[in-house]
Amino acid sequence: MILILSQSSLEPTTEEVMDWVEALGGRCVRLNGDDIEGRSEVRIEIAGGRLALRFESSGVELPLEEAGAVWFRRWLYERRHETVDLLADSFEHLPWLSHPRRSNLNKLAVLRRAAREGIATPATLVTTEREALRRFCAEHGAVITKPIGEVEAFIAGEVSHFLYTTPLGPAEIAALPERFAPSLFQEQIAKAYELRVFYLDGEFHAMAIFSQNDPQTRADFRQYNRERPNRNVPYRLRPDLTERLLGLMAGLELETGSLDLLVTPDGREVFLEINPVGQLGMVSHPCNYQLERRIAQLLLRKEDHGRRL
Repeated sequence: MILILSQSSLEPTTEEVMDWVEALGGRCVRLNGDDIEGRSEVRIEIAGGRLALRFESSGVELPLEEAGAVWFRRWLYERRHETVDLLADSFEHLPWLSHPRRSNLNKLAVLRRAAREGIATPATLVTTEREALRRFCAEHGAVITKPIGEVEAFIAGEVSHFLYTTPLGPAEIAALPERFAPSLFQEQIAKAYELRVFYLDGEFHAMAIFSQNDPQTRADFRQYNRERPNRNVPYRLRPDLTERLLGLMAGLELETGSLDLLVTPDGREVFLEINPVGQLGMVSHPCNYQLERRIAQLLLRKEDHGRRL
């Protein structure tokens, strides 16, 4: 059996992978982080070496000791929870695909490691001072700001609010106080198009996003235009960049992850960031990569290995 740790909302990929696991003859159980937060009456019990999870509301007991592999897809959208650490410890002896302890990367550390691998990256500043930001702009020109950590969604009722990459002009910078919370700024690099790349078990599956033809998506393609979506096509990374990215992913001990890059008008590929639990359906479906099936197959191989441990 494969144990899948996920979340209940904004996560259709989990269902698609589960369908493939079952179609390929496997079994899986899904546990959402928000179930632990009170949507179900849950008890984790350890007795005599036996670990069991019981949903009291339905009276159904899931024998987690039958798990042969674990997939950490996601957990909670707005915050972390200690229970996922308990589960990680309880199943440390099993093969994992992704892991909660490697799911929240330090963006600055990743940029430094990428640069050491010889990958082009944007000039970056984290500061609390308006004057430091002005000096950075004088050296690098136009700038953007983005979250220091992974982008979170703030959900109020049926409305979701997201944080986007945003250009800052002189007027916005002048309006800042002299001191502010630690914030991340980068040089604004001209784009011909953007790349979203999903990494899985040693292979990169890349997609080009023609976001620059639409003012709405020009700064951040995630500001989707539902009426006139960006054109998305499969993309082949240069072999030398692929080798450098493989070194980066190996150094970060990641088996999966969504990578964001951009391509400049003169053809340079510039690395921006990695989300270890980023979306994959947005790459899989337009490009016909069938990543959901590939993940299911990998999980089944890991489960087979886990049963023999």
